[in-house]
This record gives sequence, structure tokens and C-alpha cells, in this order.
Amino acid sequence: LALVRSRRAAVVGLAAAALLMTLFSLGAHLPLLNRPMFDYFPLFDAFRVPETWLSMTALVLAVLAGWGLALETAAPPEKSRGLYATLGAAVGLALLLLVGGDALFRFEPPNEFETLQAQVAAQRPDLSPGDPQVASFLRQEIASRKTQRVEMFHTDALRTLAFLVVAGAALVLRRRGVLPAWAARAVVALVVVVDLWGVGRRYLNEEALQEPVENPVPRYAFDDYLLAQRPGGALGHFRVLSLEGSPVTTARPSYFHESLGGYHAAKLRLYQDVLEHVLVDAATALPNANALDVLNTRYVVSPQPLPGLRPVFTDAQTGMVVLENPDVLPRAFLVDRAEVVPEAEQAWARLQDPAFDPRTTVLLHEPPSEPLPPADSSAAKAVRLESYAPEHIRWTVETAAPRRLVVSEVYYPAGWEATIDGKPAPIQRANYAFRAVVVPAGRHTVEMRFAPSVHRTSVVISAGAHLLAYGGAALLLGLAWRRRKRRADEGAAG
Repeated sequence: LALVRSRRAAVVGLAAAALLMTLFSLGAHLPLLNRPMFDYFPLFDAFRVPETWLSMTALVLAVLAGWGLALETAAPPEKSRGLYATLGAAVGLALLLLVGGDALFRFEPPNEFETLQAQVAAQRPDLSPGDPQVASFLRQEIASRKTQRVEMFHTDALRTLAFLVVAGAALVLRRRGVLPAWAARAVVALVVVVDLWGVGRRYLNEEALQEPVENPVPRYAFDDYLLAQRPGGALGHFRVLSLEGSPVTTARPSYFHESLGGYHAAKLRLYQDVLEHVLVDAATALPNANALDVLNTRYVVSPQPLPGLRPVFTDAQTGMVVLENPDVLPRAFLVDRAEVVPEAEQAWARLQDPAFDPRTTVLLHEPPSEPLPPADSSAAKAVRLESYAPEHIRWTVETAAPRRLVVSEVYYPAGWEATIDGKPAPIQRANYAFRAVVVPAGRHTVEMRFAPSVHRTSVVISAGAHLLAYGGAALLLGLAWRRRKRRADEGAAG
């Protein structure tokens, strides 16, 4: 309605933006437009996910819709052609989807069968994806999903048609003088609220909130064994490498354990380098011993035994074997010496070198500002974990000589800060992707906190923006009410 009723530059610009962003959301399906944009326009590649474009499109359409509603309810009755044409087009589209939706859409994602096979392989290592019974079950599952999708599509098409009829009737009655403008706007606003509320309740409701998350996550006997090894169930003592699938894509183990693997669309580059270039020995295609030690990997879950690791548990259901790493390093430990290795490839090779001993030597990315003399390895030293949380870790450290505390946590200077006995201490990049701090001789409390200043600034900006937006809306409503009351008083006085 805004496009029909208004020729303002803002309306035309918003409409063009909505169309362009919809085309951008097609991505590789419209390479003629998107490939040059992706390759040559700065920052365009940051919007590679369709939902990013479509969320902005939805905002633009909402602004246009509000503008169109205000213009339509204020238009004189004789200008009805645009209203009827727009309503007719919308109702016609809804009828077309209701009647001919089965012919227009397949209701079946591409490669759905292969995707489900991969999920079965990741979640049930004891089942073969090529098993005829598994294949038959997956085909039945796909047929059932398709039926549900068709039913949901028809229901939503009918729902859309009903909302269009109600909103259209309100606007038509406004044109005929039966409803005042405010009533027509209220009806349309109510229709929108009911529509959004109903769709939102599909995903956020009491049943969804009360459903245990564990139900869809398979749990095996080897998971129970590994969970029982954690001292008091506390975190921060050891990690687990699961080879039930690819460590960089299989997310199931991360639900139960502090896992080396998992999946996230935004990957930390340093840690991804460790997974790709350090964790697996290129010559043997097996996990590298030094990498397992540096990563605090006490247990490896594997379909078969691996050299250098001791079998401690076999899961009869899945056939997976839990292997213990006898040389595992603690999450934080003290070292006596340091080497400076600034180049990435050199650091990867050094970490994989059997001659390198991470128990006594740490690799630093940059020369230290205050070099430490090599400490006597026989001098007393001890590290005790006091508390461990995702954003705050605390240790008690005792050392007879100044040493470096090496921490098997990813180096991330944009947010992590360290203190020794409450005083700030610089964090050095150690063993390519991890952290180290210099601890003086004596008994000290070492803490690391994730407290990025940009987050604190963002919270202040967000709070101010909310106050400005909602306070401004309340002020405008108050002024409008006051203006209307003044007019009513003037009319009564006249």
C-alpha cells in the first residue's frame, strides 16, 4: 500500500533495498549478481548467511507496511482503486498457494537422505548407515516429514488468507465510513500481533521450555565412564578427544565433556590451526603425543586402540574404546625454559617434534620483555586449581624460582586479562595458541578473567539506546494525547 499510495524517495529507496537484499539472500543461486559482490565489495562476504539479509528485509518491509497503513487510513474514500488492487493481489497469491502449493514446491530439501545418514553415523556409531533397515527407516522418516510439511504449508496458507480477509475488511469498512481511522489501524495491528504471537508460540512455549535437552542427545556407557572421572564433577581438570566422527564437526561429545572438538560457524583461527596442523601427525595420521599433552587431553575415545595410549574402558554397545593418556599435562603447569618461535609453520613443527618437551619448555610467539634465567628443574613448584568457570579461572601457584605458568586455554587478548595477587600481569602467547604468565618466586594467587572493555561499552550504549527509543516513544504518545485533549477542550469551549 505504501508503494501504491506514495512516490516519496524514502519509499522508493526502501522498496529497492528490500528487493536488492532479497536477491542477495539467494547467494550462490544468483551468481550473476552475488559472485562479483562477494569477490570485490568490501565486507560483503560478512553477510553470506541468507538469514542476515532476510532479517534486514523484514525490518524494511515492516517500516513500509506501517507507512502504507498510515497513508491508507488517511486517504479519501474516492481513492479506493489502489486498496482493492493491492488486496486482490494479496488474496489471489494466498489462494494460489493454498490450492496449488503441492505443484509449486517439492517439500523435500536436497540430499535429505544423505544428511540423515550422516547424522545416524555421528550419533549411533554402532549402526551402519548402509544397513537396509536403517535405509528403510530413513525413507519412512522422510515421507513422514514431507507429509507434515505439506499440512503445515496448507494450514499457513489458509491462515494467511484469513488474516488478509480480516485486515482487508477493516480497511474497506474504513473507506465506507463505517470504521474510524484509529479503529481500522487497531484491527490491523491486532491481526499482526495475533499472527506473530501464533508463529512465535510454535517455537517458544511451555512444552518446548520444559522439554529436557538431553532427550535428543544420545548418551553412551563411555560417556558415563568419562563423567565419573571428573573430580566431584568439576570442570577444568582434563579434556576429551572423541574420534566417533570428525573432531571439527561432531558436536555430540561437547554436550557431556570438555571436548577438543565440536562445531561453531565462527572459528577461532589459532585453535583451528592447532586442529588442522598440530593435533594429527602428518606422517602417521594419528593424534600427536605432544599435542594431546599440551591440550590437556587425558582421554581419547576411539573405535580401536592407539599407540601410546592405555585402554581403560570398552563400551559393549558402541564398540568404542576409552584410551587414557599417561603423559597428560594439567590444564596449567610451570615451565623452566622458553624458546621464541615467531613463525607459525616453525611452531607447528616444533610442537610435533618428539624431541620437544612441553613439560620443561614453552614456545613464545614474541621475545619476552623481561627474560627469565632458566630455573633449576629440581626447585619446588606446584599449581592447584581453585575454581574454573568459562569467564573466570583461579589457581594457587607455589614456585621456588620465577617461572612461567602455561595455561591450556586459547590465547585471546581481546578479552582475557590476568592478575597475580590482584595486580595486572601480561598474558603471553604460548605454544602457538595458548597462554602464559610470568609468576615470581613464592606463593601467589593467579586469576584470569574474560572482561572485554568493548562489552562493557556495548552494554552502556545498548541501555542508552533502549532508554532513548522507549522513552522517546512514550514522550511522543504523551504529546499526541495532550494535543488531542487540547483540541477536544477547544471544541467544547467553542
